[in-house]
Amino acid sequence: MEAYQKILVFIFSFLIIAVVLFLYTQFSIAKKHMKITTPSGKIVELTVEIASDPIKRARGLMFRESLGEDEGMLFVFDKSSKHGFWMMNTTIPLDAVHFNEKKEVVDIIAMDPCKSIPCKTYHPKADSRYVLEVNQNFSRKNNITEGSVFVLE
Repeated sequence: MEAYQKILVFIFSFLIIAVVLFLYTQFSIAKKHMKITTPSGKIVELTVEIASDPIKRARGLMFRESLGEDEGMLFVFDKSSKHGFWMMNTTIPLDAVHFNEKKEVVDIIAMDPCKSIPCKTYHPKADSRYVLEVNQNFSRKNNITEGSVFVLE
C-alpha cells in the first residue's frame, strides 16, 4: 500500500471515530438523582435526564412512548427567562415545572401532546432557569407547588 493510501485510510478512520463520538455525546443523556422538597416538608425523589445543551434541549422527550412514574427530564438553561416549550413530536402528556435561579418552583404548566401544526407554545408566568418535565399530574399527586425546591445528587 502506498503512503498516500495509508494516509487516506488513517484520515477516513479518524473521521468515522470522531463522528461516532460526537453522535454518542449528543444522544446520550446523563441521569441524576433529584430531590424536591415541598413547602410542607415532603421529599419527592426521582431520576432525571439532564438536557443542558441546545441539541438535547431541542430534542427533549420527543418520540418517547412512555416515561416512568419517578422519572423526568431537567432542562438547564444558561440564563433565566420565560422559556417557552412546545409538544411537537411528543406523545406523553407532561407537566413543565419551572424553577428560578434559587431552584424554587415558580410555575407549573400542564402540557398536552401537539395534535396539529402549529403547536401551542407554553410560557411560564415568571422567569425560570430550570424546567422539569414529568408525567402530567405528577406535581399534583406529589403536592409539588410554588415554593417547592430541588437539589441534584
